[in-house]
Amino acid sequence: MRKEVYGYFAVIAAACMWGVGGSAAKALFNQNITPFLLVKIRLTLSFLLMLIGLFVYNRRLLVIPRREIAYFALLGTGGMALLQFFYFYTISLTNVATAVFLQYLAPVFMAVYAVVFEKERLGARRGVAIALATLGGFLIMLNAGGGASISVLGLTSGLLAAASMAFSTVYGRRAVRRYHPLTAVTYSFGFAGLFWWLVSPEAWVQGTITTENWWLFAYIAVFSTVIPFLLYFFGIRFLSPTNVGITACLEPVIAAATAYLLLGEVMGLLQMLGGLLVVLAVIVLQTGSEQEALKAAVKKTDIV
Repeated sequence: MRKEVYGYFAVIAAACMWGVGGSAAKALFNQNITPFLLVKIRLTLSFLLMLIGLFVYNRRLLVIPRREIAYFALLGTGGMALLQFFYFYTISLTNVATAVFLQYLAPVFMAVYAVVFEKERLGARRGVAIALATLGGFLIMLNAGGGASISVLGLTSGLLAAASMAFSTVYGRRAVRRYHPLTAVTYSFGFAGLFWWLVSPEAWVQGTITTENWWLFAYIAVFSTVIPFLLYFFGIRFLSPTNVGITACLEPVIAAATAYLLLGEVMGLLQMLGGLLVVLAVIVLQTGSEQEALKAAVKKTDIV
């Protein structure tokens, strides 16, 4: 029981740090820092910190076969790089809470992928989750007068962030099965950062970077990236995937509350209802995944 308490504490702390990180990013955008610059500095600093940490803690976790370099390069560029950029770009176009709630559509995208491409059965639970998420996403778009509350570009960017997260999760399955999660995350950060430096090297000189900016960069890299990932992986050692997933749903709540307290950002009633429906859809999917796993385990036991 005590280990479970530690696990919950770790995941809750990670969710809080991720949630606060969105407000730190918005503060940078309000100071004319571009999403391109933020994503590159965040990925680069996070990669260097993870690299140094693993080298000191357990350098064997840094060893991967040469044949896997292309795989991790695609995981980093096609997943992590696009996820980070579209998430921050959505924050710059809309607000913190909207960006986080839209990103939480990723599990629903994964469910659709499983049904369409992996030919898994839709089932009532997945159908309900997809319906809830679709309605939630629609409500997030609306304002009190029935018109659009966010731009088409902001909505598209948020959906692309969710799609990128879904890709990272699906394509990253092999990495998690074969390597320690910290190995996968470290190389994903590295290749993602390299990708953006090659694609947009000029973003480094766009605008003047102040001392306050650097403090926020450091905060996002350390307290909104490296430490939350470490806490999250610590937590999953003692909790079931369902409990981890549901507990992590605190992130959008923390993000919305922090953005309100620090930035004065307010979501309308329809947006809050839509966000709750998205979180509920994730919870429905998470609980369904654990039940399917238990059924599979029972069947396997019966066969043996």
